Amino acid sequence: MNIKNCVGLQKSARCFLTALALTSLSQGANAGTTLPTNVMSTCSFTSQEFSAIFESGSVSNNGGVLPANSFSFAPNTLCSFYKWAEQMFLWVASPVPSRLGSGSHVFESSIFFAVSPLDSNGQRNLVPAAPGRSLPFLSSISQRGSRGQEVVFDSKGKVHDVIHPAVGPNGKLLARDKAGQSVEIERVQAAADGKAVLFDRSNKQIEFQATPGGAPILFSDRGTPLGLRPETVLVNGRPRLVTSSGAVIETEESQAGGGALMAQNGSLVFYLLQVNDVWAYFNTGMNDNKITNPVPSTFPTTGAALSQITTVAQQAPAPFTQSAFPDSVAMTVEIKSSWIDATGLANPGDYITIDATIPTYNPPLTQPNNAKSVQSGTKPTKLALLGIHIVGSTLGHPEMVWATFEHVNNAPNPQYTFTTTSGAVGTQPADGPGGWVLSSTGAAAANPNNQRIMPNGTTLDAVPGQTIGPSDIVRIAPWGTAANDPNFTVNNTDIVSLNQNVVGLLAAGDVRRNYLLVGTTWVANGGLPSKGPVVGTPQLANSTMETFLQFGSCFGCHTDTDGSGMLGTQANPDGFSGGLSHIWAAMQPLFH
Repeated sequence: MNIKNCVGLQKSARCFLTALALTSLSQGANAGTTLPTNVMSTCSFTSQEFSAIFESGSVSNNGGVLPANSFSFAPNTLCSFYKWAEQMFLWVASPVPSRLGSGSHVFESSIFFAVSPLDSNGQRNLVPAAPGRSLPFLSSISQRGSRGQEVVFDSKGKVHDVIHPAVGPNGKLLARDKAGQSVEIERVQAAADGKAVLFDRSNKQIEFQATPGGAPILFSDRGTPLGLRPETVLVNGRPRLVTSSGAVIETEESQAGGGALMAQNGSLVFYLLQVNDVWAYFNTGMNDNKITNPVPSTFPTTGAALSQITTVAQQAPAPFTQSAFPDSVAMTVEIKSSWIDATGLANPGDYITIDATIPTYNPPLTQPNNAKSVQSGTKPTKLALLGIHIVGSTLGHPEMVWATFEHVNNAPNPQYTFTTTSGAVGTQPADGPGGWVLSSTGAAAANPNNQRIMPNGTTLDAVPGQTIGPSDIVRIAPWGTAANDPNFTVNNTDIVSLNQNVVGLLAAGDVRRNYLLVGTTWVANGGLPSKGPVVGTPQLANSTMETFLQFGSCFGCHTDTDGSGMLGTQANPDGFSGGLSHIWAAMQPLFH
């Protein structure tokens, strides 16, 4: 829940939270992200480089693109990583070449597996591509921490856990006083030393029992004392967080946990998780102890590591046996994408689309003043791609390179700066209103990124005090870098420059021209995420997938957790399985 919402919710006792217009793009009746015309060209493909990434060796309308060769990845600038990301997006959004079987796009081909939702046992399955098989689109997406817990980001981008406490008869949170009795907390303020001071309804200070760190002892909503971890925070009726060490810290508005999102056309945003064949066989080999001598501790980045995975595939039982991976140079790849029903879009031809089956709800989600809808069935439809995360391992970067793309019509950007062709600092004004898919206003929305829908199994509930409906979304960091970051202008220039370059090089009519790179991030020198530093565009979020949680880094939630390594075991899930890949530990083997 948004912290502003949580403040209101706490009053009702429900929440405790430890100018290139690119006229060649087909914008139809919708708005579109406008790029400045005078940005300095700091990151770009040459025409020869760009032609070489196409299967045919020349640029063609919606032509097939090869995957970036992650084996030979030899970056010499930040731009190298951004260009890797661009090529990977163009590849997965390419038409399927004959070597990959059937399907409309590479991400629908035989080399990609869909990832099922968690079942009742907390397990996931790999779903192979097959003619007529519907992919598992989800109506909500996890926006949780490395252990699956609810999280919130503070104003410095640090991630904190969220807990849910019990409340008293007057709808206020409960603390335990020195006598061991539960007392309702009317308000919290910070003392001179930064520690939390609690007051009851009569404005009397509560002498509370404290954790070893100095925070008040509270009850969970199930009646048991809460065991607070050092990261746990609370929100106390105003936008403040109190850590388990007792310190009161400032926070930005941000979203705890996962939520559902509705577009302005009344469609839910649906989500799809996928992995490529190398990832799937690697995970299976590790699960079944088929990869040894040595046992990997990271995602594969070398030919030797790929050879181990290829052996697993060659020795697999039918029908999973395969002699080689057709696009093995891509290494391990995870994809997370967001989609809406194309019905009612002003310009559906400007989107990558896919035939799908999605849930229906009763009452209809667009019913006025609706507070609850229950899944009532399914329907076939055509979905349009809004956004996509592409994450992949490369030579020297087992922590993976993390990139995200969005459609130009998604959401408005606030004002940002960039370097002009003359070397001066230019300012791109905030986007105004006018037909955004996720916003009825521009970047000056009075209450942006305000969550209205919370999923609960097959039910969608309105957030208390809200009704089910679309939110006005703003992309907080336009190109993946916070406004107070010293690299804000430089990074914006690189990303905008590359977007302008790629749009100009793609053939007229290529639908991929309507998708822009928001940013790319990784760890310097390919180190442990917990050790950092995180570089590239470090405040990277997709307005369709981290909608209500845009203030952190990818590695705030996707990390090696305890710093011991990036590839943990099932017995020690605090490494890789608890962190970098949130689907790793729950995945059932493709075969045994």
